[in-house]
Amino acid sequence: MLKLLTGLLCVMVANIILGLSIATIKKEFNFGKLFNGLSKALFMTTGSALMYYCSYLNPEILVTNINGINVNLIEAMKLLITSGIILYGFKDLLKLKDLLKLNTDVRELSKKETVTIPKENIINRK
Repeated sequence: MLKLLTGLLCVMVANIILGLSIATIKKEFNFGKLFNGLSKALFMTTGSALMYYCSYLNPEILVTNINGINVNLIEAMKLLITSGIILYGFKDLLKLKDLLKLNTDVRELSKKETVTIPKENIINRK
């Protein structure tokens, strides 16, 4: 979980730094926006660390259903933080592409047609 929290903080700070670079180049720097971004990154990681500690102390409590799966706090956080890393990583790549003035086509992941079999329907053959 520490790797996920560190990864989220890294992509958020990278997003702030790349955005700052673009704003400086375009002469659109806004100190308030920079402060808001840094505050958001700090508060999100602090809040997530406290939530992780709570889930470490109480792993048996199921708190939510994500995509049809009941999960405890720590599993829910892992799913959401991974999603956050994907989102900020994608934004970082777009900003980096713009800074490097590349014509490379960068898009969201394409979804492939897949079939998901619920665990209760899997037949164990021994």
